[in-house]
Amino acid sequence: MPNGREASYGQQLGQVLRRRDPLALQLFLIQNARRYGDQGQVDDVEAKSRDELEELMHRMIIARADLKDLHRASRQWLFARGQDSYGDDEDESGRRRN
Repeated sequence: MPNGREASYGQQLGQVLRRRDPLALQLFLIQNARRYGDQGQVDDVEAKSRDELEELMHRMIIARADLKDLHRASRQWLFARGQDSYGDDEDESGRRRN
């Protein structure tokens, strides 16, 4: 970061999510829970299975406008597992279908 400033939590989270690696997300969430949260939050994140982390990761990606280029793949992943009622809801130009 310029001027030696640390990236914001949101920026760091976006970088982690862009990697699409559930274990990297878990590590990031644990580190931040230790730094800013409490042991209960750490325990909750540590207890999540890989499947739970992967679902969480895809839901977090869809919730972020700055990761729009990843939305389609995440929606397809969720839909294939019966987790997303929208499914493939973007047309070829990336616009949302209703």
